[in-house]
Amino acid sequence: MVVGQSTLLLVCITASFAAAQPFVGTINGPTIDRWSYPFAAQPGSEPNVTVFAALQQAGFDDRDAMFYLAFDTGSLVPSGVGSDRYVVSSLRVTAWVSADNQFEYDPTFDSVTTSYEPSQAGYTPDLDAGKPVELFAAGYRNGWTALTYQENSPFSPFPSFPPREGVRSVFAAVYDDAGIATDIGRQVRQGFEALPMAIGRNEELTPGQTVPAGTPLVFEADTGRLADSVYLARGFDDGRVTFMISGLHAAAGGPGGGTGNPNYPAFFTKENAVAQAAGYIARLEFSVLVYPGADFNLDGGVDGSDVEAFFTAWEAADTIADFNIDGGVDGADVEAFFMAWEQG
Repeated sequence: MVVGQSTLLLVCITASFAAAQPFVGTINGPTIDRWSYPFAAQPGSEPNVTVFAALQQAGFDDRDAMFYLAFDTGSLVPSGVGSDRYVVSSLRVTAWVSADNQFEYDPTFDSVTTSYEPSQAGYTPDLDAGKPVELFAAGYRNGWTALTYQENSPFSPFPSFPPREGVRSVFAAVYDDAGIATDIGRQVRQGFEALPMAIGRNEELTPGQTVPAGTPLVFEADTGRLADSVYLARGFDDGRVTFMISGLHAAAGGPGGGTGNPNYPAFFTKENAVAQAAGYIARLEFSVLVYPGADFNLDGGVDGSDVEAFFTAWEAADTIADFNIDGGVDGADVEAFFMAWEQG
């Protein structure tokens, strides 16, 4: 396996209109995988990344150590068409566990109230073993964006000591339907629920079982949720989709976790030689339908060939000519197409 290798499983492209069918692809290895942790000396080159929580500890986010992933998709799916023209049919992220039998498998959502202190108002007991490993969208601050943040970018503008809450430049986020991000890093102390994009699952594991090294956890996104579909569409339009793997596993050992044996997950990165040999590097699989914009034939330019391609589809009442995406092919689509075409 070649790290970062991209495989396009199916792209249906015709000479006249290129987006009539889904773009379905696999990216075997992220562009960026880094440890999002305030005390990481080499966050972008660690061979393993741990994921743990510092619950209600002053100076630390509750979600203290996380795994940031970015996949560049522009070579497989046309970008820059306009985020409202991407429909993500399915999306799956897979990451491989590197720590052997250090945490219990929990394939179900746990309310944030199960991470409260027992004496805290609203506390509810966790009735199953373990905590889920969760996939969230990524949010950005301090002037960074998904396209500018890199493996060696600073964790925050501030020094690691003294520790500060809510300052990391990229954070686990939930988005609303308008695309506004909320940082969920301190959700336990702030007391609000955060529904993940997906929970890591493996059908060969039994709930409560400790997870062996080399186990893949599969995060299947619910693309039917509007906020998540909007977020993913913006990512494909940018040519880069980004995620944060996180969990509320309280640290009991290891970096920043005090004494005792660790009981939280760890994952292989693309820098790990064992992962490279075994294929244990994070993977993205997707199916995306792209509705064309003014560059109707998606050849990289806006010119007369796009007009020809549009009218060929429109006269055939092909659904791809539903330019305004209102469910029909009619004169309103001609008007919408030429308004976009004239603007280039």
